[in-house]
Amino acid sequence: MDSRESYFNKLRKNNLRITNSRRAMIDVLENNHLTFKEIQNALAKKGFTNISTIYNNLDFLIEQKIVVELYINDTKYYDLAIDNPMHNADSHVHVVVKDTNKITEINNTDIFDYIKQIPELKDLHLDYIRITIGARKKKTY
Repeated sequence: MDSRESYFNKLRKNNLRITNSRRAMIDVLENNHLTFKEIQNALAKKGFTNISTIYNNLDFLIEQKIVVELYINDTKYYDLAIDNPMHNADSHVHVVVKDTNKITEINNTDIFDYIKQIPELKDLHLDYIRITIGARKKKTY
Protein backbone atom coordinates (compact mmCIF):
# COMPACT_ATOMS: atom_id res chain seq x y z
CA MET A 1 0.00 0.00 0.00
CA ASP A 2 1.44 3.41 -0.89
CA SER A 3 1.64 5.98 1.88
CA ARG A 4 -1.17 8.12 0.47
CA GLU A 5 -3.54 5.20 0.72
CA SER A 6 -3.15 5.15 4.51
CA TYR A 7 -4.50 8.73 4.61
CA PHE A 8 -7.45 7.78 2.45
CA ASN A 9 -8.09 4.67 4.56
CA LYS A 10 -8.28 6.78 7.72
CA LEU A 11 -10.92 8.98 6.08
CA ARG A 12 -12.87 5.95 4.80
CA LYS A 13 -12.72 4.33 8.24
CA ASN A 14 -14.38 7.41 9.70
CA ASN A 15 -16.94 7.59 6.87
CA LEU A 16 -15.47 10.88 5.65
CA ARG A 17 -15.41 11.93 2.02
CA ILE A 18 -12.24 11.83 -0.02
CA THR A 19 -12.80 14.78 -2.31
CA ASN A 20 -10.58 15.57 -5.26
CA SER A 21 -9.28 18.68 -3.49
CA ARG A 22 -8.40 16.68 -0.34
CA ARG A 23 -6.66 14.09 -2.49
CA ALA A 24 -4.71 16.85 -4.28
CA MET A 25 -3.72 18.45 -0.96
CA ILE A 26 -2.37 15.17 0.36
CA ASP A 27 -0.45 14.75 -2.90
CA VAL A 28 1.25 18.15 -2.65
CA LEU A 29 2.10 17.73 1.04
CA GLU A 30 3.61 14.28 0.64
CA ASN A 31 7.29 14.50 1.70
CA ASN A 32 7.10 18.30 1.93
CA HIS A 33 6.91 21.02 4.56
CA LEU A 34 4.96 23.79 2.87
CA THR A 35 3.58 27.20 3.79
CA PHE A 36 0.00 28.05 2.92
CA LYS A 37 1.19 30.05 -0.09
CA GLU A 38 3.28 27.12 -1.35
CA ILE A 39 0.29 24.79 -0.95
CA GLN A 40 -1.91 27.31 -2.75
CA ASN A 41 0.55 27.58 -5.66
CA ALA A 42 0.97 23.80 -5.95
CA LEU A 43 -2.80 23.25 -5.88
CA ALA A 44 -3.35 25.99 -8.47
CA LYS A 45 -1.13 24.00 -10.85
CA LYS A 46 -3.55 21.09 -10.33
CA GLY A 47 -6.58 23.31 -11.01
CA PHE A 48 -7.64 23.98 -7.40
CA THR A 49 -7.75 27.74 -6.89
CA ASN A 50 -10.52 28.39 -4.36
CA ILE A 51 -8.78 29.76 -1.26
CA SER A 52 -11.74 28.99 1.01
CA THR A 53 -11.65 25.35 -0.06
CA ILE A 54 -7.92 25.20 0.65
CA TYR A 55 -8.36 26.68 4.14
CA ASN A 56 -11.33 24.43 4.89
CA ASN A 57 -9.48 21.32 3.76
CA LEU A 58 -6.39 22.22 5.78
CA ASP A 59 -8.53 22.73 8.88
CA PHE A 60 -10.32 19.45 8.21
CA LEU A 61 -7.08 17.48 7.69
CA ILE A 62 -5.55 19.00 10.83
CA GLU A 63 -8.65 18.07 12.82
CA GLN A 64 -8.35 14.50 11.51
CA LYS A 65 -4.64 14.44 12.52
CA ILE A 66 -3.64 13.83 8.92
CA VAL A 67 -1.80 17.16 8.70
CA VAL A 68 0.15 18.98 11.41
CA GLU A 69 1.01 22.65 11.70
CA LEU A 70 4.60 23.59 12.43
CA TYR A 71 5.76 27.02 13.53
CA ILE A 72 9.33 27.61 12.48
CA ASN A 73 10.98 31.04 12.52
CA ASP A 74 7.58 32.74 12.83
CA THR A 75 6.33 30.93 9.73
CA LYS A 76 3.58 28.32 9.71
CA TYR A 77 4.29 25.15 7.73
CA TYR A 78 2.09 22.14 7.08
CA ASP A 79 3.24 18.54 7.05
CA LEU A 80 1.58 15.15 6.66
CA ALA A 81 1.46 13.09 9.84
CA ILE A 82 0.10 9.58 9.34
CA ASP A 83 2.63 6.92 8.43
CA ASN A 84 5.26 9.58 8.06
CA PRO A 85 8.45 7.59 8.53
CA MET A 86 9.91 10.43 10.61
CA HIS A 87 7.07 11.20 13.04
CA ASN A 88 3.41 11.01 13.91
CA ALA A 89 0.86 13.76 14.35
CA ASP A 90 1.69 14.27 17.99
CA SER A 91 5.43 13.88 18.44
CA HIS A 92 8.27 14.80 16.16
CA VAL A 93 11.58 16.63 15.90
CA HIS A 94 12.39 19.06 13.10
CA VAL A 95 15.78 20.52 12.30
CA VAL A 96 15.81 23.82 10.42
CA VAL A 97 19.05 24.57 8.62
CA LYS A 98 18.99 28.36 8.63
CA ASP A 99 21.53 28.70 5.80
CA THR A 100 19.20 26.94 3.36
CA ASN A 101 15.80 27.03 5.15
CA LYS A 102 15.68 23.28 4.63
CA ILE A 103 13.54 21.41 7.15
CA THR A 104 14.48 17.83 7.94
CA GLU A 105 13.08 15.41 10.47
CA ILE A 106 14.68 13.18 13.04
CA ASN A 107 13.03 9.90 13.88
CA ASN A 108 14.54 8.67 17.09
CA THR A 109 12.17 7.33 19.70
CA ASP A 110 15.05 7.44 22.22
CA ILE A 111 14.58 11.22 22.34
CA PHE A 112 10.92 10.88 23.30
CA ASP A 113 11.63 8.08 25.77
CA TYR A 114 14.32 10.22 27.42
CA ILE A 115 12.00 13.23 27.72
CA LYS A 116 9.24 11.10 29.24
CA GLN A 117 11.66 10.00 32.00
CA ILE A 118 12.40 13.55 33.18
CA PRO A 119 11.32 13.66 36.85
CA GLU A 120 9.23 16.84 36.45
CA LEU A 121 7.14 15.06 33.80
CA LYS A 122 6.78 11.74 35.61
CA ASP A 123 3.23 12.36 36.86
CA LEU A 124 1.97 13.94 33.65
CA HIS A 125 0.36 12.41 30.60
CA LEU A 126 2.21 13.96 27.66
CA ASP A 127 -0.17 14.77 24.82
CA TYR A 128 2.63 15.56 22.40
CA ILE A 129 6.29 16.40 22.13
CA ARG A 130 7.34 18.77 19.36
CA ILE A 131 10.88 19.98 19.12
CA THR A 132 12.35 22.38 16.58
CA ILE A 133 16.10 22.71 16.36
CA GLY A 134 17.62 25.69 14.56
CA ALA A 135 21.05 25.04 13.08
CA ARG A 136 23.63 26.51 10.72
CA LYS A 137 26.25 24.72 8.66
CA LYS A 138 29.61 24.58 10.39
CA LYS A 139 32.24 26.80 8.88
CA THR A 140 35.32 25.05 7.65
CA TYR A 141 38.61 26.89 7.67
